[in-house]
Amino acid sequence: MSGLDWAWLIGLVGLVLGNLALFNWVRNRVAEFDRKNDALKTLHKALQKQNDALKRELAEVRAGALGVGKRVKEQEQTIALLQARQDEVVQQDPEARLYSRAMKMVELGADVEEIMRECELPRAEAQLLVTLHQRGE
Repeated sequence: MSGLDWAWLIGLVGLVLGNLALFNWVRNRVAEFDRKNDALKTLHKALQKQNDALKRELAEVRAGALGVGKRVKEQEQTIALLQARQDEVVQQDPEARLYSRAMKMVELGADVEEIMRECELPRAEAQLLVTLHQRGE
């Protein structure tokens, strides 16, 4: 064999060895990417499960909030109805009106004598209203 043939042979062997090394490197990179891809798929599944669980919990919270809102609205309506009935009763009871008027007078600073005269209350009751108002302040 001539020198040129040996050069070609050595070049060819070098080329084959280089291609084998490159193939091995590419194969290792592909395997690494496959491992990372599998890890990402596993993570994605776990996050998807967590997301689904959070969606269910949010739906439950929404349903609960709607139920609470409905109950609050019902209670507000009941309170409004009771307030209206209480106002009706107060307007129907003349004595209650006298006591309401007497309390307003006490709040405005009227004395016992003035309350007795204007509301036709006994002294003891007028004094009691004034005392209760003073304690409440």
